[in-house]
Amino acid sequence: MKRASILAASTLLLAALSHGSAVPAVAAIATKSEAAAAKRAEAEPFARVYLALRGCTSCSHCRSTIRQMVRGNAKGGETRLDAGRVEVRYVAPGPVPLREVVRGLADTRLHDLSLVDVLFEAKGTLVTVRDGTTRFKLAETGQTFPLSVAPGLERPADGRPVRLVAVVEGWRAAQGRGELSLQAREMNPPRAS
Repeated sequence: MKRASILAASTLLLAALSHGSAVPAVAAIATKSEAAAAKRAEAEPFARVYLALRGCTSCSHCRSTIRQMVRGNAKGGETRLDAGRVEVRYVAPGPVPLREVVRGLADTRLHDLSLVDVLFEAKGTLVTVRDGTTRFKLAETGQTFPLSVAPGLERPADGRPVRLVAVVEGWRAAQGRGELSLQAREMNPPRAS
């Protein structure tokens, strides 16, 4: 019975295709699935790390080595290399090995390549701790980083969800062995998924 209904449906689809009536429906399905794929590809990830580089990023050897170093330290992050910049995207919630990602490129021995700046973007909340300082707490993971908020930047209330964009500090000092901290540049409500 099932086989007969599948055969009948296939015959009807072929007949409709030969008359052109099902073509718009098939095209609409293809367009919808392409749009859904594009939306997933552009969906705001859980977190991102941007590493600005100075020096050789154009030769294939350096590009390949940079990708390998970052991937090895990214622990599940998707790596993209663009002219002068590496982006590490964490699509799903999970711990972000920020120190390892930064150290991997800061300690590079590649000729004429140096790490210039690091930006961090993630979903989370702000928390005031006992000593009165502020920490940024990643959503769903509990991982925290010290956070300073510029005087002109409006600070959301503790516990309110934010999408933070911050400069990473502390990776240059003392071989970056101390705690990394964040300097907030933007704090916006997270976009709806």
